[in-house]
Amino acid sequence: MKRLIKLCLLVALLQPTFLHAQNEIRLQCPLNDATIVPPPKNVIHYDEPDLCIVLQSVPDSIVKSVGNGRVTNTEVTEESKGGVVLFVKLQGKDYYFWYTGMSKVLVKRNDVVKPGQALGYVAPGDHIELMMYEFETPVDPIKYLDCKNVLKSDK
Repeated sequence: MKRLIKLCLLVALLQPTFLHAQNEIRLQCPLNDATIVPPPKNVIHYDEPDLCIVLQSVPDSIVKSVGNGRVTNTEVTEESKGGVVLFVKLQGKDYYFWYTGMSKVLVKRNDVVKPGQALGYVAPGDHIELMMYEFETPVDPIKYLDCKNVLKSDK
């Protein structure tokens, strides 16, 4: 009987609830010193607002990876400047992070990156936008970014 109780306790410890596991996800901040600025307005008013965080570089110019992952795409466009899509597997789930607004992209497709590794540069005073998706579902990245000592509200 004691063995059965020990086994049940071990199984309970190894399989945390979804809410507990979700709260444990902590991602590195993409900038060392930044200010949160309001996200761009949605042009189509019927759409839900984009779940993203927009950071304004204060003195920092290096945009970093939020976690261990693989670069699935890079792009340079007039509208979004330099962009990187990063695939990260966290607690058995697939997440994609889309960075836009970089003045120069340092990584290329299929590069494997670590938390804090440079993905590109942003000009001081410019904005980067970070969107997070759990597979194809938008997720609010603010809930998971470990930036409390980095971010300053612009309000």
